[in-house]
Amino acid sequence: PSSYQSLPKMSLSSITRKDDNYGNDNNSQFLQTVENEHDTKHMVGSDEAPMDESLPSTFIPFFINSSGPPQILLLSILYALSLGSTIGVVPSVMTTQYAHIHHNLDIHLTCDDIDTGQLSSCRDGNSEALTTATVSSFVSNMIAFFTASLIGSVSDMVGRRRMMIIAQGMSLLYPLALVLLQLYPMTNPVWFYAADVTSNLLSWITISLSAISDVIPNKWRSSCFGILFGGFSLGLALSPILAIPLSHFEVSCLSLVLSTGGFLYSLFYLPETLSKETSEKMRRLRQVAEAEALYVVYGNNNNSVLIAAAKQRIAKLTRILFRPFREMLILNRNYFFRLLAVLAFFSGMSTSGDETLLLYYTEQQLNFKDKDVAVLFIIIGLLGITVQGFGLHRMTVWLGEKRVVVVAFFFGAFHNCIYAFAATKLDIFVAAGIGSVELMAFPTISAIKANNADEFEQGRTQGALFAVSSLAKAIGPVTLRLAYEKTNGTKYPGSFFLVATTFYSVATLCAMALPKTQANSSNLEQDRIKDIDGGEESDEDKMVTMRAIL
Repeated sequence: PSSYQSLPKMSLSSITRKDDNYGNDNNSQFLQTVENEHDTKHMVGSDEAPMDESLPSTFIPFFINSSGPPQILLLSILYALSLGSTIGVVPSVMTTQYAHIHHNLDIHLTCDDIDTGQLSSCRDGNSEALTTATVSSFVSNMIAFFTASLIGSVSDMVGRRRMMIIAQGMSLLYPLALVLLQLYPMTNPVWFYAADVTSNLLSWITISLSAISDVIPNKWRSSCFGILFGGFSLGLALSPILAIPLSHFEVSCLSLVLSTGGFLYSLFYLPETLSKETSEKMRRLRQVAEAEALYVVYGNNNNSVLIAAAKQRIAKLTRILFRPFREMLILNRNYFFRLLAVLAFFSGMSTSGDETLLLYYTEQQLNFKDKDVAVLFIIIGLLGITVQGFGLHRMTVWLGEKRVVVVAFFFGAFHNCIYAFAATKLDIFVAAGIGSVELMAFPTISAIKANNADEFEQGRTQGALFAVSSLAKAIGPVTLRLAYEKTNGTKYPGSFFLVATTFYSVATLCAMALPKTQANSSNLEQDRIKDIDGGEESDEDKMVTMRAIL
C-alpha cells in the first residue's frame, strides 16, 4: 500500500495504533523491544552472539556436540537409504504395471528381464510411465511452489521439530503405495503417483536446512549443509547394495521399514532447534503485521476505528488465501535475493530434468538393468560423499561460496553434454562422476541465503527459494520431455540433455554476477565487524529491516 511509503519517517512504536484493537499498547511495546534488541542474537548459531569459551573452535567438534545437526544427519541417511533403494525399482515396476493394464502384457510376466526395445507392450508401458512421472513431478512441484514459503514461515513460529515430524509421517505414503501396487498388480499406477505427490507436500529437507541454520555459525553453514547432503549421498551409495540381492517387492518393503524407522526416530529423539524467544518474536510480529494490514485497508472507512465484522472476516480470508504469495515476496527484497531466485530457477530446471528422465532414458536407449542402476548410484553416492563431506569445506575456504557455485554449475553443464552424446553405459557412468562436482551447488546456495537472512526468517527464506526451485522442477522435466520427443529416433536421441546444459549456463552467469560481499561468508563477517566497530545500526536501517519482516 502507498501508505507504507511514509514508514521510514516513523518510529517503530508508531506502526501500531493505540486507539484501536489491532495495535494495542502491548504490540507497541513489543515492537519497541524488537527495535532496541534487533542486533542481539539469541541463537547459538549467530556470529554476533557471544560464544561460550567452552564451545569447540573447529567445525567437526562443534558439529558433533551441537543439538540437532547430528540427528538430522542420521535422518538424512535413513531417508536416502529408503529413497535410493527404490529409485531403480520404480521405473521398472511402473513400466510393467502400465504394460499389464493398458498394453495387454500377460499378468504372469514382467518387463524386468525383457529388453523393452524388443517387446512392444513393455516399450509402450515405459513411454507411458515416463509421461506419468513427468506429470506427477509437475503437479508435486507446483504444489510445493505455492506452499513451501508458507510452510517455512510457519516453522519460524511453531518450531522445526513439529513440522519435520509431520513431513516424515507424510513421506511414508510413497513406499506404502509402492508395496500395495505390487500386491495388487492390476491397480492403476495413478494411485502411486498420487501418494508420491502427497508425500512431497512438506519437504523435510527444507525445514532441516532452517533447523541447522538455527544452531550453526555463518562461516560453517555451507560445510554443515555439505555434510548433510554427504550423508544423503552415503545413503544413495549404500542403498543399491541392499537392493541387489532382493526382489522388487522386498526392496519396497525395506524402503517402508526404513521410512518408518526414520519417523519413529524423529518422534522420540529429534530436538527442537528454534528458541522459544525467536518463535515468540516471530509470532508477535505476525500478529502486529496482520493487524496493521487490516487497518491500512479498512481503518479509514467512515473515519471509524473498528471495521465491520463481515469486512473483517473477508479481509482475513483474503489474506489467508494470498499469504503464500506474500511470503515469497521476500525474494524481491533486493537485487541479491532476486539474483539468487533466478539462479535457483535455472539450475533447478536442469537438475530436476536429469533426476526425472535419466533412468527412463537409459533403460529405454541403453538397456540399463538393476545392476547398472546400482553401479550408477554407487558412483554418485561415493563421489557425493567425497565432494560434499570433505571437499566442500576446503573449497569454500579457498575459493569462497561464490566461486564454488560457479565451478559447480560449470561441471553441471559439462556432464549434461556428455549425457547428450553418450553411446555406452560407460559414458553415462563417467558423466555421472563428473557431475558429482555439481552437488556442491545446493548446500552452498542454501548457506548463502541463510547467511543473508535474519534469525527469525530462516524458515521463510529457505521456503521461498525452495518454492522457486519447485517451480523449476515442475517446468524442467516437462521441457526436457518435450525436447526428448523431438530427438528420440534421431542419431543422438540424448541430445535433449543439451537443453539442461543451456539452463546450467544461464545459472553460471547468474552465479558470476553475485556480489562477493554478500555471497561469501568471510566478507559478511568482515562487514559485521565493521558495523560493530562503527556503532549501532541507525533507526532508518532498522526500519527497513522491520518493514521487510512485516
